[in-house]
Amino acid sequence: MLWISTSCLKNSPLDIALENIGLLTKGVEIVDGGKHFIQEYDIYDVLESYPYKYAFFLKQFDINPASVIEPIRKAATEVIKQRFVIAAELGARVIMYPGYVSFSGDLSKARQQLSRSLTELMSSAQDLGITFMVRNTGRSHLSLLRKPSELASLSMVPLSLDIGNAHQNNCLHDFLYEGASRYICLYDNNGFTSEHLDIGKGTIDFSRVSKGMHANGATGILEMPTYQRAYEAMKALRRFDIG
Repeated sequence: MLWISTSCLKNSPLDIALENIGLLTKGVEIVDGGKHFIQEYDIYDVLESYPYKYAFFLKQFDINPASVIEPIRKAATEVIKQRFVIAAELGARVIMYPGYVSFSGDLSKARQQLSRSLTELMSSAQDLGITFMVRNTGRSHLSLLRKPSELASLSMVPLSLDIGNAHQNNCLHDFLYEGASRYICLYDNNGFTSEHLDIGKGTIDFSRVSKGMHANGATGILEMPTYQRAYEAMKALRRFDIG
């Protein structure tokens, strides 16, 4: 079963987004921001109204678990832990970005900070019995987890693979097989920007993506800018035995 991100209905209230996505799938990744900011809802009543499986995706620039400023790093982990508590109640998973720096000279320290955050978060997730994952990032040299060589820094936290970001960094093939991700973000691009193109309109080899997904028993999550394009992507991916 393909999941769909609420990004395709980002300008609609969460309940309306869920109603419409439920016509296509019962797996929903909620982008935790904008009109779908989780703290602005009586989230239990809203989400328990639907027979769906959920994931919460925390956006990159709102939360920085790799911040070299320790109070900010601590605050980021506390926000993520709050989402863990909600996820535990709803049987959801949580996906986060690994963080970023303002100056490239801080990358080494940021990796140390991320390791500290992941250790704390792993303990919290285990106590609550939830799954959380870290998603790879795009071309910016100020972001962490751009290449498969950084996977060792995740401290055994699973990877949520964004194939578009990996394609931008020219390492999609290695991520597919070295990352062994079981949760893969699907869209197309031309390898230069984070543009979310229709399946087949970019240069991603979806035959290779399909093989990697089947090898790891991965779930695919469609991240498209509109509802219609999410629907069309579901149809297009059937050509590659995805879905």
